[in-house]
Amino acid sequence: MSFSMDLENLAEGLLSRLKGRSFTSSDHIEAVVMASLTLGGVRELLKNLNLEKEVPSFTAADIQNNPLDIYQSRLAEILVQITNCEQQAAYDSILLPNELGDLTVVVPRLRLQNIKPGEVVADLKQKFPPSPLFANPIDDGINLRLWFSPVTLARLLIPYIRDRGASYGKSQSADLSEAHESISVPQKVIVEFSSPNVGKEFDGNHLRSTVIGAYIASIYQFMGWDVCRMNFLGDWGRHIGLLAAGWSRFGSEELLKKNPLRHLLDVFVQVNDLLRHEQEEAKSRSSQDQENVVEHSTTSTEKDELFRRLEDGDPDALAIWRMFREACVTSYTDLYARLNIKFDHYSGESEVEAKTIVEVEEILKEKDAYMESDGAWVIDFEKHGYKGQRAAIARFSNGTTSYLLRDIAAVLERHNRYSFDKMIYVVSAKQDTHFHQVFNALELMGHAQLASKLQHVSFGKFQGLSPKPDSGGLLLSDILDQCQGALEDFLKDSPEDFAELREELATSKLVDNLTASGLMTQELSIKRGSTFTYDTAKMADMNSDAGLTLQYWFTKLDSKLKGVRIVHEELEHADYSIFTDDAFSDILRILIQFPGIVKSSFKNLESSTILTYLFQLTDALDGVLGDEEEAECSNLNLAKLAFFECVRQTLENGMQMVGLVPLRAETGDGSAITVSLEAKVTTD
Repeated sequence: MSFSMDLENLAEGLLSRLKGRSFTSSDHIEAVVMASLTLGGVRELLKNLNLEKEVPSFTAADIQNNPLDIYQSRLAEILVQITNCEQQAAYDSILLPNELGDLTVVVPRLRLQNIKPGEVVADLKQKFPPSPLFANPIDDGINLRLWFSPVTLARLLIPYIRDRGASYGKSQSADLSEAHESISVPQKVIVEFSSPNVGKEFDGNHLRSTVIGAYIASIYQFMGWDVCRMNFLGDWGRHIGLLAAGWSRFGSEELLKKNPLRHLLDVFVQVNDLLRHEQEEAKSRSSQDQENVVEHSTTSTEKDELFRRLEDGDPDALAIWRMFREACVTSYTDLYARLNIKFDHYSGESEVEAKTIVEVEEILKEKDAYMESDGAWVIDFEKHGYKGQRAAIARFSNGTTSYLLRDIAAVLERHNRYSFDKMIYVVSAKQDTHFHQVFNALELMGHAQLASKLQHVSFGKFQGLSPKPDSGGLLLSDILDQCQGALEDFLKDSPEDFAELREELATSKLVDNLTASGLMTQELSIKRGSTFTYDTAKMADMNSDAGLTLQYWFTKLDSKLKGVRIVHEELEHADYSIFTDDAFSDILRILIQFPGIVKSSFKNLESSTILTYLFQLTDALDGVLGDEEEAECSNLNLAKLAFFECVRQTLENGMQMVGLVPLRAETGDGSAITVSLEAKVTTD
């Protein structure tokens, strides 16, 4: 099924859903129109702009989702007409400039033979035909620079964005490899992120994984994928055996019930200190009797024995483990909710079945890649041509399984359960070697196609995080509480900011949402490979690129448009002269770039691409919204309000696709202002 047919069917489906519903005469539901959603609708929109000729088709162009492609396709057609160059060369010669102009024709890319670029540029400028889309081009001696006609841009872009609404920015063009051929059967992606260890600290690596993973899940969902958000808890392994050994010495059910994560961390720190002390004692005695080093570490022996009992299915050991896990899942669920994050499944190493692990080992043995070494079993990668990868332990000498072996088995089980098309691990770059081993082991087993569906999305270091004084270590609650304190101080010191939200939202809800926005935006504003610096002062600074800034401008736009309904059919005849003002036309030029920004962010899984764009958009808003009155009463301007609606929609879409929740005041009494060309104000 072609993509254009898919969109036609989507539009028809949405229209059919509206049939039978009763609307008042003043509702003017623009969903009924949705003119430009289909290819025919785009052509009709262009026809209304005196662009009778059909937009030419290019493989890379997606005029139904990216309005910038309309300009690029039309410009390419003009270049072919003037120079007789190849169509694709014309399209590829057009770039977004860093400065001076909206589009630039890089003349050497036209691949014209025996003609100097300077002569071509001069000829292009002289022969460039009048077009409603473009102002007169500029010859800079090497390239041809073009500006969009601001009024035509407004007349095209405003209905284009309004028709798409929450889908503006979504791309399903053929050249986007991640997009599925049919929107009716979305592809399945598992995003595994956060994944803290039971009984251990929630450090900066877990924080970065949590925030980046939330963004990746959100943008995949926006692009039409069926997303499973998975938290793969470190709830199995030798550290659980050590935690169980500590519980018998330091555990308290009362303290566990009061603060599960803090108490389990305290228990682990205490027993780990005990283990270290015993090991140091053993080392001091080893000078006399090397063979008794392990025997002197009672805790170490108990740790291994408890984990062995877990793997053997001992009921008592499993009861303790289950108590740890359930307490942690309950606590983490509440904490993630403070970041507006909800997982579809709390998985864990404990869920991997023994029979699957045995299956993995048997296949590796058949492939001559599994061998015994000093009582342990290892996967020999180097033997099979994986240079630089040493043999990796899969099963320890005491018979217990390694993280590597459980991760390999988990891939097989998840594929059987979910039939995923892609699975993404959001984990620190320090785990690069581990994931290479997982993927390569699957290839050795004959699952190369399955391995190709896996992706490790890594990130860099972190700094600025520190635990509470006299605590056993850092927890997610510590991080959130620090952020919350900074935002509470901001609201106290800035009583005029977010005034309407203060009146209509509970203070706790406002603070929680600003806290989530502040923390997540600080992480998502930098490239994944960069070092993340945790700084609560910047989170609470309205003068910096912070979550506060995005929420401030969104609520300002939302307040301005509260209760306003725009008569869609009359937009075609509205007065667009205001867009000759640079302050307004500059924002239009930002809005038209949004689908391309989203496409780039999705391709590279870099949230900073979208956040940088959103801050560019909000920086420009001060020139059109800064000191303006919130209401314009009977002088409401149809095109201007539709413009603000498009800005709000784009800002909202961008925030949501990186995992932020735009703040809105609670719904009022349902009254609405209907805006038409006559500037009448009515309520319904």
